[in-house]
Amino acid sequence: MKKFRYIILTICLFLPSLVYALEIDGLNSKNVIVYNIDNNKIIYEKNGDKEVPIASLTKIMTTIVSIEEIKEELIELVEIPETPSDEPSFQVDFEELKKINSDVIGWIVIEGTGINYPIVQGNNNSFYLNHSYDKKWNSLGSIFADYQSSNDFSDYNTFIYGHHTRNGSMFGELYKYMDVSFYKQNKTFYLYTPTGNFTAEIFSAYIDSTDSSSYNQSFNSITEFNDYINLVKEKSNYSTDVKIDVNKDKIITLYSCSHESNRKKNDRYFIHAVLRKLS
Repeated sequence: MKKFRYIILTICLFLPSLVYALEIDGLNSKNVIVYNIDNNKIIYEKNGDKEVPIASLTKIMTTIVSIEEIKEELIELVEIPETPSDEPSFQVDFEELKKINSDVIGWIVIEGTGINYPIVQGNNNSFYLNHSYDKKWNSLGSIFADYQSSNDFSDYNTFIYGHHTRNGSMFGELYKYMDVSFYKQNKTFYLYTPTGNFTAEIFSAYIDSTDSSSYNQSFNSITEFNDYINLVKEKSNYSTDVKIDVNKDKIITLYSCSHESNRKKNDRYFIHAVLRKLS
């Protein structure tokens, strides 16, 4: 178990977006942020998108100074498994999840990021853009599979979508895979499904437009699928040694908006990975 340290701040600032709520008892303030200083991520907000008068600058500066002074002496509030590989018993209770929402078809975990979410699949690609996995309205949406894909990831190529967010939630950290150094430390991620679990080996990562030939999940033959694999490998920011047998392997593509500087608004992140069944 890895122990994470958190700072709890009460704020009177306007924040641009919400995060998934983590229930924390005993907090009476109307505006709250819980910030993980180990990975520089906000993990909890209360009324984070409510616009209220700004706090006094004295209070703000006092808070900043206090953070620096007590950084090494913070109370450890919670314990969370560091990664699924550190926790052999890591499991997803899909039976209970499906009681909440029958659209749940999987769970994705990417080490080195905060990506650790259920995957849903609707009857279109619009609903989960602004609804969470429990079907409640949420501006951050969900991680969701293309509605045209099989719900067991058995297609040649299954697209999985998620918003790129400023606070790093959802697919807000896919940009890290544009850097080969990050890839070398995080070559795989995990896909859990009701029928089996997978390691996903990344073999291509790059930015391309919404009308790219990479946006393809339907193939009429093995030859077409093989041509597609070669195409996306050529587009990758870096080469990998991942081998793909087009006669039996299936891939998934993580897809999200790109907010790289000097890029076009219709640019997207493409992260391609081949699925390996875990025993």
